[in-house]
Amino acid sequence: MQINTHLFGELNITEKDLINFPEGIPGFESDKQYILLPLEEKAPFYYLQSVNTSDLCLLMIDPFMFFSDYQIELSESAIKQLQLPSDKPPIAVYCILTIPGDFKLATANLMAPIIINAEKKLGLQFISEKTDYITKHPIFPAAKPVAEEGK
Repeated sequence: MQINTHLFGELNITEKDLINFPEGIPGFESDKQYILLPLEEKAPFYYLQSVNTSDLCLLMIDPFMFFSDYQIELSESAIKQLQLPSDKPPIAVYCILTIPGDFKLATANLMAPIIINAEKKLGLQFISEKTDYITKHPIFPAAKPVAEEGK
């Protein structure tokens, strides 16, 4: 199958490349299917490209590469929605970036990570209700935290 994208042009993908977000992503509820594209091999940056909307592409990071002590506790409803087994759940965790004019000031949304069941290709944006994480946490140490929104 071929999809058109704003950043990558036309891409050939297969059914196994599709990640289904049954509820969509907050703000993009009508887009239910995405593909995950690494920025570069072994890089901590990824694109989450909508299959249906060519200009909907979110830049994400592997949060553990930037925040070694990052932890989330999924709710029972999120575990059920992702169809995760109780032993060794096959999850991948990403955080959406906000990038101002200067990339050095990029921030990650640690409060609402993208969680993907890697085996079943199911995803959701999990919004933590009881957390000290914020939606705009600087990914580079020299940057100062942006307003503590989302607490």
